[in-house]
Amino acid sequence: MKKLLAIVVAIIFVALAFAVVSSQGTTAPAATPAVSHQSTQQNSDSRLLAIEKKLEEKGIPLKYASIPAFYNNITRDNGVIAPSYQSAPAPMGIGFYGTQNESGKLVGYNLTTPSVMASIGIQNMSQFYLLNDGPTSETFQLNSVLTNVTLFGNSTYTFWTQNVAFYSERTQTIQFLTNIWNFSSPAVTISSNVFHSDDGILCAPTFYYAIGPTIHVTTPFSLNLYLNSTVVDRDSAVFFNYSITSDNHVQSGSYDYAIFNSTYGQPSTFTAKAPEYLASGTQITPTGYIPYDFEIMVGGPGGGSTTSIYNVNATMNLRYMGSSGYVNVPSAYDVGSETGETSEGVAVSWDNDTAYLTPGPSFIYGMWNIYGSNAMTHYSGTVAPSNAFMFVSTGNTFNASNAQWAPLSLSGKYSFTLPSGQYTAQALLSNYMNAYFMPGQNVSLNHDYNMGIYTPLYAFDNAQIANISLYGNGTAGNPYIMDNYQIMPISSLFEGFNDFAFPVFAGVLLHNTNASVVMKNMPSLFIQYTSQNPAYTSYVSDYDLPGYNFLNYELYNASNVTIWKSNDISGYFASALTGFPVGNLVIWNSTNDLVGSNLFNVMDSGMLIYKSPNVTVWGNYFVNAPQTYNSTFEQVTDIWGAPLGIAEYSSGDTIYNNFFDTTLTAYSPNTSIYSGNPAVYINMWNITKQPAYITHYVNGFALRGSIIGTHYQGGNYWNNFNGTIPYTNNGLIAYGGDYAPLYYNIFFYGIFSHRGMM
Repeated sequence: MKKLLAIVVAIIFVALAFAVVSSQGTTAPAATPAVSHQSTQQNSDSRLLAIEKKLEEKGIPLKYASIPAFYNNITRDNGVIAPSYQSAPAPMGIGFYGTQNESGKLVGYNLTTPSVMASIGIQNMSQFYLLNDGPTSETFQLNSVLTNVTLFGNSTYTFWTQNVAFYSERTQTIQFLTNIWNFSSPAVTISSNVFHSDDGILCAPTFYYAIGPTIHVTTPFSLNLYLNSTVVDRDSAVFFNYSITSDNHVQSGSYDYAIFNSTYGQPSTFTAKAPEYLASGTQITPTGYIPYDFEIMVGGPGGGSTTSIYNVNATMNLRYMGSSGYVNVPSAYDVGSETGETSEGVAVSWDNDTAYLTPGPSFIYGMWNIYGSNAMTHYSGTVAPSNAFMFVSTGNTFNASNAQWAPLSLSGKYSFTLPSGQYTAQALLSNYMNAYFMPGQNVSLNHDYNMGIYTPLYAFDNAQIANISLYGNGTAGNPYIMDNYQIMPISSLFEGFNDFAFPVFAGVLLHNTNASVVMKNMPSLFIQYTSQNPAYTSYVSDYDLPGYNFLNYELYNASNVTIWKSNDISGYFASALTGFPVGNLVIWNSTNDLVGSNLFNVMDSGMLIYKSPNVTVWGNYFVNAPQTYNSTFEQVTDIWGAPLGIAEYSSGDTIYNNFFDTTLTAYSPNTSIYSGNPAVYINMWNITKQPAYITHYVNGFALRGSIIGTHYQGGNYWNNFNGTIPYTNNGLIAYGGDYAPLYYNIFFYGIFSHRGMM
């Protein structure tokens, strides 16, 4: 009965709601102990790892947790609270901070309301980021902090509420998710008795979440998200509502609620105060590092991840409940500050109180009623080759320290709108001379082999592969031979990370290609990090990480690719990426690929294969990299618990004649890394035992011999093989295993030989 009453109240309360706008001197709710009474604050990285561990223990996919912005520091503009994010990757969209421009001066004040809502109109949208567990997915998040929440008679508690729309371009679906986090103290922990009733799952001491409906949508579509607060049966309560219009069909509902334990132990006459959403330009939340704002943003699909926007045509509005209905926020920045999910490659412009999203550089700035001018300028043009990279900086000379990436279309076009001012652009691509130009111009780069590889190598269709290849035409008999000459580090423009250390750029990315490609004798893809990235510089300093890296390889829907005789496939990922599909080589939704005769210097994650049948992994060395440990002899990263050679989340692959000498050799579980659901992966970890001289051909390459010089070929060499057949790495290979491992016999035990290898 109480649940039914709650839903009824959620539907009718809007008509009774009103907003309160108070002057600058009003005090926000004071910091109170967390519900769990934990008073000490962990460092940001430790807190994130604790969250990831708790989710893993309970089998909760990371996409269900939209992580708070633990790394944020409060910033102020002339004493008034401003966005915590200073550069992208960031939660791009609309953020209202309780500030406005009064006669040319930024003034802070407090605005409270029982309800916050956002409207999003999507004409088209394409995003891609392979390492975030949802390569073609992103989230729209309506986030706001609820104050005056009553628990056990005390009305000074503060909770962060999130109404999240998880959008998958691939499946054309939106899944609704909610999160509630306790912001009542820096500890950000939540107790098991915080709610009287709810419609979700409380994962104490971490957070509360709920999974709403999944709805099919086709572009164009419009989406409304609501955060509603009220009092139900004398208890503080919050409701999560939505509406979607797609194909001229409207769907709406209230899909989750949570009623707080407000009146427990109190007299029957006690009633909780009305909770309120607060945006403040003068006060910060009791966390001590996250502001009070209303925000609608676009970002990665959970877990503190990022996503890269390649194409978007969308509008956003952010509103709150006033005395006569919903009204647009009176001022706005183009970024939020509460969530750790981020995006890049989206430019936000505005007209009156509507934000417009297009592909472009993600600069952070005040929009309406923040600064004096609302003048905007549109820039468009083309860059050739079309898979070159374009960066834009402010000022009349190019400044790499504030430059932002601007995505190009498959034809090399760019088109975006920015606040009027001075901007300079740079276009660059390996084996081409870079060029500086003013946005709005057309640029054609001149080929120069002497430049070598100094940018990542990206191709989003077969035609673009030619621009990053030495020769070939992509046929099986004449494959593209990719550029492989590096004489300088990758440009520092490509060192971008978000606050949870998700790297923006891969070293090599082939996406939606099926031309025959050979990457042979590839260089290390070395990059030296600089002080231009303060977030990562701080991470390097705090955790004693190297100030350099080696960018990874990513194949997504990329078939007929061969990676051959490359002697330094390496790199490391920050521990924040634990649980995500990361690796020095990631093969995802691909087929007919060959990885052969390479050396993987594994710092934490060598190779990961997901849903990619007919991949052959042959003749590779997987060894612990010398850089695995830092100067204090602690492991640099801990994604798998130790350096892992290969992770197999696929069926139909053949892995044989490899030399596995990493701390963890192989892992192929019975669950999906994408969904966490049960899965069965059946692969060939050996071929039939046969003489070493017999030759097999894959992608035109001859595979024969034994990697340790035995007279036979069959399976792999495993550094921890104990004689048990099949070899399963002590059960870490859940199904099957190696039935014909390679091992030294008594006559040449310990000899390291390449005899018989081709």
